[in-house]
Amino acid sequence: MRLKDERKPEAITKTIIKLINNIGFANISMSKIAKETGLSPATLYIYYESKDDMLRKTYMSIKRQMSQECLSNINISDDIKDIVFQLCRNLLAYMETHADEFLFLEQAANSPLVTDDMIQQLEENNQDIIRAFRKGIETGYLKNESPTLLLAFCYYPIQQIFKETRKEKSMLPGIDFNKVFQMCWDAIKA
Repeated sequence: MRLKDERKPEAITKTIIKLINNIGFANISMSKIAKETGLSPATLYIYYESKDDMLRKTYMSIKRQMSQECLSNINISDDIKDIVFQLCRNLLAYMETHADEFLFLEQAANSPLVTDDMIQQLEENNQDIIRAFRKGIETGYLKNESPTLLLAFCYYPIQQIFKETRKEKSMLPGIDFNKVFQMCWDAIKA
């Protein structure tokens, strides 16, 4: 029986991100991942049951990392406006420092790879921020809507504008993300 090398999953993850971002989900294969990583295809099966298992585990790992970083420096007992602005800043910081991982997540989220079970597991990671948003709703600071919907009005505009700013001929050059954060707040405040 072959032993696992704890460094190999990180190398495999980096390769998966690179390949998905360059050739997309439809064109990726275990043999391409193995070749790019410098491993044999058999070695990949020491770490993953299948290509789908590998892609799902990679997605979940990166998504959890993103969630953790988005929630860093947030004190749930703070004013809801401060929480929202910190969440927005954290999201932008994650995308700026982990652009390749973010672009991988975007492709994965729009593929059949992500299952309802995976989404439910990921929602469990966001329970603290959901509670903070519920409190904001109950106290009348936020619109009386689903906390998940309100979160979407924070995440999605920032993500879409960030992707646009990365284009060579962006329609939004030199965007001031503080204005974007304010617009996100304006969209969800009561």
